[in-house]
Amino acid sequence: MPRAFSCCLPLALLAAHLAAAAPAPPPDSLATAPPPRLTVGFTSASRTTYLQRVPERTNDKGYLGTTLTYQAPAGFISSLYLNHSYVYKIIGEPFINYGEAMVGWQSVRNSDTYWTVQYTRLFIYGESALVQSSLRNDFSASVTQFFGLVTASLSADAFVGSTHDFILTADLSHRFQLPVLGHDTLSIEPTIELGAGSQHFYAASLATTSRVKTRKRGGTTTVLKEPATPAFSTLGYTLSLPVTLAAGRFSVAATPSYLVPLHVPVGGYDASFFYFTLGISRTFW
Repeated sequence: MPRAFSCCLPLALLAAHLAAAAPAPPPDSLATAPPPRLTVGFTSASRTTYLQRVPERTNDKGYLGTTLTYQAPAGFISSLYLNHSYVYKIIGEPFINYGEAMVGWQSVRNSDTYWTVQYTRLFIYGESALVQSSLRNDFSASVTQFFGLVTASLSADAFVGSTHDFILTADLSHRFQLPVLGHDTLSIEPTIELGAGSQHFYAASLATTSRVKTRKRGGTTTVLKEPATPAFSTLGYTLSLPVTLAAGRFSVAATPSYLVPLHVPVGGYDASFFYFTLGISRTFW
């Protein structure tokens, strides 16, 4: 499901799927050629994060994500994302445990202000350790302002399904860009990200089942119980250091991150931890 990367949109989208999302750079900085553009990207991470929440360590060895993205000159954008957990056999998930199909629009003007509006449909396969069937529809919007010294971003996501969640994400970053060879560039972008919102989706992943007796002939029924969920509150903050090499139509991004979760429901994973993400993408048009 996760945009601080500087080279191409799929890597940015991949970062956003399994973490609280921050907007992507403006379109004219994503590639040397203008849209239309088709890009495929792959990302692997040592932990599975989604909206600054994670499964228990014993149920999580990271994930592999695949994204196919199309961008049109008028600003239309669409993508398809598939997620694979590295412990799918241990926790009884299918090989592909969930996917996302997104359509939206992004600003195309050469401006210091960049915006996006998107709709994402989530497809849950089996019983994911983190992403639950309560997550079905995501309506999101984001705005990024490029100042002289820093880049500030704010995004809002409204999840509509069997439960509802509203998430706000703000981040602040500064990009150091260095020439390598020819038109190749190496960028380093220290970023701090803060998330806030409700977390019914996460409480659903922590639900327990029990068998209780019924009054009808001594039968039993299964009862599902979720832990109490904090009201709209701070979800946590993430410190990251994306290092991205853009070489022609290829882009490689390595990102060490440190996540500090806050206001975690009872039974959830509330310890701070480091994790590492590695992504590669290739633009065909």
